[in-house]
Amino acid sequence: MHTDPQRWRLKRLRAIMRAAGVDAALLTHLPTVRYLTRFSGSNGTLLVLQRSVHFFTDDRYTEQIKTELAPLPNMRTHITREVLAQIGALCAQSGITALGYDPAAVTVAQHVALRRAAHGIVLRSLPPLDELRMIKFPDELDAMRRAAQIASSVYQDVLAEIHPRMTEQEIAAELSYRARLKGSEGDAFEIIVVAGEHGAFVHGRATDRRLRRGDVVTVDFGCRVGGFHSDMTRTFVLGKPSAQVRRAWETLRAAHSRALEVLCAGVRAAEVDRAARQVIDNAGYGEYFRHSLGHGLGLEVHEPPAISSRNTDGVIPAGCVVTIEPGIYIPGRFGMRLEDDVYVGSDSIELLTTAPRELTVL
Repeated sequence: MHTDPQRWRLKRLRAIMRAAGVDAALLTHLPTVRYLTRFSGSNGTLLVLQRSVHFFTDDRYTEQIKTELAPLPNMRTHITREVLAQIGALCAQSGITALGYDPAAVTVAQHVALRRAAHGIVLRSLPPLDELRMIKFPDELDAMRRAAQIASSVYQDVLAEIHPRMTEQEIAAELSYRARLKGSEGDAFEIIVVAGEHGAFVHGRATDRRLRRGDVVTVDFGCRVGGFHSDMTRTFVLGKPSAQVRRAWETLRAAHSRALEVLCAGVRAAEVDRAARQVIDNAGYGEYFRHSLGHGLGLEVHEPPAISSRNTDGVIPAGCVVTIEPGIYIPGRFGMRLEDDVYVGSDSIELLTTAPRELTVL
């Protein structure tokens, strides 16, 4: 792998541009802009030509870009609030005949405005650019490892403080607060804490429901370090778990372990999903596993590769980070999920999440 992440990525992007038959690419999705330039602000646009790069932002970031922006070859910065007008003029001056854009990041209104600004230039959709971000360089992996460690540590700290009558929202607040104290830049997403019957809400949010004896409680949250995310889920029980809860958990744990056995660089994503799903199906819980097995992780919480039965052509590349998160959700009773962040190396995998994987009984 190239020692300079930004130059390596720029080279890959230009190869995509050539394959798509465009002279330039307009990038407006902030995670993709950050991936290429390291810029972390809220307003950044990139115009990439085969021999030059143009970065656009407004005057709020004049000082920030002096220290944060990666020194890409032949890059010029533009401080402006008339981005599309300048892009249209630059394309005309550079003899651009075909301009590529990321269709997943451009609204209909933006497309109309772009057509007006780039009058006479052919606009073409680029293939999904979020796939560019699958490969993590060592410093990015270190950030994700740290984010996962913070989440694991915070979960264990908060677990020691949980008691009946505590609300789902109070648990979520403790997780968020303590993560910040330990170095997280912020929550990866709105924290999920669901107890008892709420556990069947796969993506339920924390409410003012109070915990009760016998509740199965699922906690799903993540941290952010250097812009990169972690995402973990653990399940605990208040009081002695029933035989049904124990059996469901044993099934879930076996499915999780089976997925890790199959996960490796070069394996088809659907095959990993199928391996875990088969364990759950064989135990009679197939109808209660209602989502894909996992997803890629990085500058966004959900990135390629999707570890899903629908991703039949997708292959897990070496150098990516994915989640493995089988779940069982029984309406009106309980839900449970076990999720870890996993780095897929060329010849081995590494679990970044370090919190215990047992069903904790409080």
